[in-house]
Amino acid sequence: MKKKLSLMAAVLICGLMCNTCDLFKSMVKAPELSLKSVDFTKIDFNGLTLLSKVDVRNDNSIDIPLPKIDWDLNIIDNPFVNGIIQSKGSLKSNDSTEVEFPVSFTYVDLINAIVALTDENAKYKINMMAHIPVPQLGDMSWPFSHEGKIPLIHLPEINVATAPKASITYGSSVIPGIPSAPTGGKIDFSFNLKNASNVKVKLDQLSCTFKINNIPLSLGLTDKPTIDAGAIQKIDFSFPLTFSDITNIGLNLLTGSGISNYSFTVDSKFGFPEFPFVDKLLEHTITVNK
Repeated sequence: MKKKLSLMAAVLICGLMCNTCDLFKSMVKAPELSLKSVDFTKIDFNGLTLLSKVDVRNDNSIDIPLPKIDWDLNIIDNPFVNGIIQSKGSLKSNDSTEVEFPVSFTYVDLINAIVALTDENAKYKINMMAHIPVPQLGDMSWPFSHEGKIPLIHLPEINVATAPKASITYGSSVIPGIPSAPTGGKIDFSFNLKNASNVKVKLDQLSCTFKINNIPLSLGLTDKPTIDAGAIQKIDFSFPLTFSDITNIGLNLLTGSGISNYSFTVDSKFGFPEFPFVDKLLEHTITVNK
């Protein structure tokens, strides 16, 4: 009789444990994961950083570990780089947590891995697999993927569009037959700026220093044009001349057959309309001697 009671008690306890375990499992909810964004957050002439953000919702009353993320990056369907992100900390109970992981690489690495990296084959795909050990539910996995185009940033190309030409103004002649002295004038000059990148570029600041006979003439551009990928933008400058400028440069150098032996330096800051989250504008200086 005692043995039967003991056996019945054991069966009852096992049943209660199983029911409790099943009940606990039914109470535990699997986290909800979603790919929030994949953006380039750093861009310069050397390389860039791709930042992926995964939103994780933990509706349980307990904290659970942050996910481990396996990822691999393919360029034009070819494996390029891969890795594992193991974050420290936990997903807060009854809350959403944004998990970030950056992937940085240089253009040199890209070119070494892919011989001809151009606008047509600058496509990438990043594959991600998030792993979270959930109590009672075990190790759960969620796959993600995202495709896009790598912004290939190149130094702008510059060349002279219109050779510098001087226009001199003179005052009225006081003595007949004797030419009056110059009072001022201007030098008109333009160059072509080619956007050699595969994304749009917006000029935020642009200034040019034109130097002839070692006399610098500086001027800033107020317009902020946007140059399409691969497009050429003509930039016009008109440098005003004072009597002192003309005296220092030399009238013969300004009114001859053409201005020669000049140089100009262009200082620019520009950003990318397609990537407004890149907060630092690129700065670049170009010097041309003629």
